[in-house]
Amino acid sequence: MFAWGCLVAYAANGRNPYGQGSFQLMAARAVHAAPDLGVLTEPLAGLVRRALAKDPAQRPSARDLLLALTGGTGTEADVNTTIDESWRTPPTLQDPGPAAPSGPATRQEQGPAGPEEPTTTPQEPGAAAPGPSATRHDAGTAAPSEHGAATWETAGRPDRHRPRRPAVLAGVAALMAAVVAGGVVLLVRDRDGASGTGAAAPAALPRDPLLVRIDTRPGWPGTCHGDIGVYVPGATAPTTLAGGPRCDTLPVWSPDRRRIAFTRSGGGRTEAWVMNADGSDPRKVTDRISGGRVTWSPDGRRLAFMGRDNGVAQIFAITIGEATPTRLTDDPADKDDPAWSATGRLAFWSKRSGTEQIYTLDPQHPDRPWTRLTADGVRAVDPAWSPDGRRLAYTRGAYPQADIWAMNADGTGARRVTTGAGHDMDPTWSRNGAWIAYVNGRYAQPRLRAVRPDGSGDQSIVPGAVSLGHPGWS
Repeated sequence: MFAWGCLVAYAANGRNPYGQGSFQLMAARAVHAAPDLGVLTEPLAGLVRRALAKDPAQRPSARDLLLALTGGTGTEADVNTTIDESWRTPPTLQDPGPAAPSGPATRQEQGPAGPEEPTTTPQEPGAAAPGPSATRHDAGTAAPSEHGAATWETAGRPDRHRPRRPAVLAGVAALMAAVVAGGVVLLVRDRDGASGTGAAAPAALPRDPLLVRIDTRPGWPGTCHGDIGVYVPGATAPTTLAGGPRCDTLPVWSPDRRRIAFTRSGGGRTEAWVMNADGSDPRKVTDRISGGRVTWSPDGRRLAFMGRDNGVAQIFAITIGEATPTRLTDDPADKDDPAWSATGRLAFWSKRSGTEQIYTLDPQHPDRPWTRLTADGVRAVDPAWSPDGRRLAYTRGAYPQADIWAMNADGTGARRVTTGAGHDMDPTWSRNGAWIAYVNGRYAQPRLRAVRPDGSGDQSIVPGAVSLGHPGWS
């Protein structure tokens, strides 16, 4: 049941419902995190959600799933009657024996069945491959029917073609998984407006909630009156999660999206805080932060942030619940905007070469040399990893004219994404990696927009004159 749920979710969205990452991270998400069902709609989404329940006892049986998929009335007899009819060997099927003339209504078995054609259906690694039909041999060789259904052969038994119901139900459930998965892919393509040639249409703008900074009063960035909220693209207004007299900025989702980290300042101090996804249970993590962004480790146990040591900005990491952070950098150049990837790399900008350029380091081995990703001498800041850790978006240029660019994780393939007028900054990837949200305009009047990584589809995602900053999507 769990594998079936993963298969259908993957067919619908083209990605694992538990994201990407190391084996340990994926295993932890499967045990603790809610699956991302993406474009799946009810009632299929409800079936998949039940199949992916953490408690196996809460998952449907093969019979229950089949009843739900076929619209059964709720009795096993109804389903078995249908299955018996569809699974029965046609009367014209002959047992192996002397050759007999064949015709349109006759099929002659020549000998053992040949090897089954391998499936070419793409699958998520580790998922079971549902075949087009289930075959089983207690003795002898398979005798496929004219309709492609498998027969059940037991030598010397008069009821050799009567199906075994539990096994048949499991086989049909596997078959239904393949049928439903294929249907979901077709439905998604049709909804997105793909042409009749079968080519996938460009991804539609997702409605996944964005974390945002809500300016309750003007004055940013000279004075901050920021709250933390969540905004669904296209909605009329955001929902406030954390507010008050202090300045709350730069929110970011934890990998499992159950918590939010953000920067809180006021009264001459700056701190890193976390809270639950609904805004409850806010708690301070550390007051060693000097400002700027915080970022989650892939396992959701640590935060990286900027702190000052001997007057120089350095990158630190702290395990949530502990008091003492670990310093990851120790050089005389200023740096900022740490961003932790799903693959474990930490990106940031540094003035080591004189102008802000983007580098990465390995937090597990911070003493090893950094990797420089940008090298053209143009200011590059705000690095943001794609969910799979394979690409980076960043801000290239200086206020009041900068653009969003994207590049591969090794710095190759750098390309311009936004081409409009004004200042673009603070990119963040959608959860499916198909869009980048960013801020356009003056600091005091930020406007949220979104664009595909290839530069297409650039559009405003906030109606009217609502000003929201510091978006956090993935």
